[in-house]
Amino acid sequence: MFKDRIRNGYAQFSPGFRRLADFILNHTLEAALLTATELAQRLEVDPATVVRFAQELGYTGYRELSQEIKQYIHEHITAPRQLSDMDSKASEATEEQRLAAQLQKIYQPLQYLSPADLRLLEEIGATLNAVPAIWITAEGSAIHLGQAFAQELQNLGLAAEAFESNLLSTAMYLDQVQAGDALLALGHEGPQLNLSYVLRLGQAKGGRTLCISSNGMQAAAREAQLTLAFSLGTPSAMSGLALIAAVLAAIANMISQQRKESLQQQEELRQKYLQQLVELRQQGHADPGLALAIWSKILSQANRPPIL
Repeated sequence: MFKDRIRNGYAQFSPGFRRLADFILNHTLEAALLTATELAQRLEVDPATVVRFAQELGYTGYRELSQEIKQYIHEHITAPRQLSDMDSKASEATEEQRLAAQLQKIYQPLQYLSPADLRLLEEIGATLNAVPAIWITAEGSAIHLGQAFAQELQNLGLAAEAFESNLLSTAMYLDQVQAGDALLALGHEGPQLNLSYVLRLGQAKGGRTLCISSNGMQAAAREAQLTLAFSLGTPSAMSGLALIAAVLAAIANMISQQRKESLQQQEELRQKYLQQLVELRQQGHADPGLALAIWSKILSQANRPPIL
């Protein structure tokens, strides 16, 4: 897989190759949408450097690398599964087929997001995965999405809570917000003045304020430090709430995949240090300081939370 190839060769990369590697690893969604020429322009490198980078990784060219990146996005973020061979009636579909149909329906709205929207989606996901705690606020029908998203994040091991942006809930939850936490507002209907007020108070406490909104003109969308708004270009039949739901599902999947990869890397490091310790013992190494240093590394990796 392209991520493994990049990590394995990173130490030997030139500065130009490292710039490409960092971008593809940290902005995979955007990379999937760019041609070799567009990627070169984005990173201010020569297009030939992009091609040579792909070849350095073992691909015939950037087209082959790009196809693998797109496949990764397809499998892990935008469309988990597609239905096939659905000749039978819906009532006769298996449970797996019904689940696949539901997933496809959830993710379909993402096709209306622009490349800039996808970059923001990726940045919001990275922010949520890096902060100590996540506070999600919404009102009206969007609060149900917020509560479901908070539960999903909790299942992934993140500290997350959702609350309505009314006076009582705001006072209770904002009292717990610490500097460095993230406040995510879900804006759907109305002017969202309460959401804007919550974000303003959260920012005053040192929180990182984010907003996912179906209307960029709402007060909360303008108040947040980072906003993903997508009202323009959306078909009239497409509910803004459906888009918010699709974005939240994509972010949850993105965080899940990133945390799995991070845990795998930590496990590989622990195994490496354990092997070093075993080899020292087999060789009869008498330096207790070196053995203690290796053992400390093992313990630090075992207790370290996922880092992206």
